[in-house]
Amino acid sequence: GDVYKRQGINAEYGSEQNQIERRMEALAYLAKASNAKVMEEIFLVSFKNRLKPLSDKETKTVSGLLELDDKQSRQLLEAVRHIVSEALYQSMSAENIVEFLPKRLHKEEDKSNKLKGLIAKILVHYLPTWRSAAINSQVSLTKLEDIDWRIDVMNASEKISRMSVPTVIVQLKVQDAPTNTREVPPPRNVIFELDKGTLETMLEGLVKIRDQLKGIKN
Repeated sequence: GDVYKRQGINAEYGSEQNQIERRMEALAYLAKASNAKVMEEIFLVSFKNRLKPLSDKETKTVSGLLELDDKQSRQLLEAVRHIVSEALYQSMSAENIVEFLPKRLHKEEDKSNKLKGLIAKILVHYLPTWRSAAINSQVSLTKLEDIDWRIDVMNASEKISRMSVPTVIVQLKVQDAPTNTREVPPPRNVIFELDKGTLETMLEGLVKIRDQLKGIKN
């Protein structure tokens, strides 16, 4: 049973690898680029939009640069995004990139090797910049800087039941994460109101959090 299971897993893995390699063969369309700058532009656009769905604008841009139809452009962009992600997150060298690419990207072996070399050269050149940009764009949470509060007693209300009922007005001073490396957003205030019941529920939750943190050994 285990033998057949392993064979099934190996077959599935091999099939997935073959599908990836077939998709990567679309990189052959880069041979239509008139020069290396055009190729660079395609890689730069792909990195910039790598976390977004492929857009018609992106597809049209590549179609215009390489004289491809929309289907071919989408196939190429998907392949470029894949190689960019692999090179970025596996810290590939030029040699690793060439080995990762499909065996043949052109009918003529010399042109195939030249195309692979250009792809590797572009990726290696931009990887340090892209890696820094990827790190800086990672999700960072808003941080609490200060907290202030006051007791408020409502003296007038449309609902008699709310009159003379004390509540707590809480003001949190928070610092949002920067969206780029050149600009830090100013702190902002978040103000909310709590009645006695809601406050007690929140305090119970905070006590549980405190106790759990105490139980975690450094």
